[in-house]
Amino acid sequence: MRVPRWQTPALSVVLILLAGCGSDGPPEAGAATRQATTTSTAQTSSSSPAIAPGLAAVAAQARAGLDGELLQFRRDVARRRVEVRLVAANAGLVVEGLTVRAPGLDLRRDRPVEAELRAGGGLDLPVVMGEPDCAVVPGAAVAVVALRDGTGARRTVEVPLADDGLLTRLQDADCADRALRAQADIDVAGMEPVQTADGPALRIEIRLTRLTGDDPVRITGTGANTVYTITAVGRLPTLREGTGTLVIDMLPSRCDPHGLGESYRTSLIDLVVALGHADPRPFVLTPDDDVRRRIENFAVDTCHAAD
Repeated sequence: MRVPRWQTPALSVVLILLAGCGSDGPPEAGAATRQATTTSTAQTSSSSPAIAPGLAAVAAQARAGLDGELLQFRRDVARRRVEVRLVAANAGLVVEGLTVRAPGLDLRRDRPVEAELRAGGGLDLPVVMGEPDCAVVPGAAVAVVALRDGTGARRTVEVPLADDGLLTRLQDADCADRALRAQADIDVAGMEPVQTADGPALRIEIRLTRLTGDDPVRITGTGANTVYTITAVGRLPTLREGTGTLVIDMLPSRCDPHGLGESYRTSLIDLVVALGHADPRPFVLTPDDDVRRRIENFAVDTCHAAD
């Protein structure tokens, strides 16, 4: 550290000592941070003592000291799951039951729960999405949580779940998918490995079949998943009646272990579809299990062959 000429030797010694205390930033900033942290810790210790474990300590709190949030991670999308995150104010509480009320969506826990909450730590509990109710305006989700503590005492509380608009987005996407699938079936009709100018690819034929209705089904683009770049071969189809065909090349473009390890995304086919006069929107085609395995294996084999 270069010391400005105007600093006195005594001040320089103080700065050197402060720098030696482990601050990554300038000594003055480090000292201020340590002072603020010490003051904050002292205030917290004096004004917010740790809450005793168990239900008795939070008996006066309507939610038993719980806060909640609704989340969805990338790994949850294909499995149609969302996560209920619970944060407890004190220790000694066990969740032994969970249901979720979410107007417009059907969210259910598909297995029993027996999980301990840690004070200040988040506990994520997955719930599965059923069919949406497209006639209902999405509302705030509430978790109904059955609690137990070490004394055997039990209590059930209702915890509002913050979601940053997630419920609305999920219902919008689900209802748009339902409207599309009611009029047209979209599935993989065939695939074969091909050699392209960019390397080996899987050429996949996607079949569109009219089921009901007469709204045009327009494929307006393709996306990319974790491992594959997806490119349309030839013109993008518009289905009006009968059947139509979309041909795509899936080119492995990511071979790192982290990418290949996200197999829940590797075999999904991302398209952009418009139904009738609606705006184009993302549509994720989830092939049958045997097709998914072939797509996943092709990426692994191609990456290994390039090593």
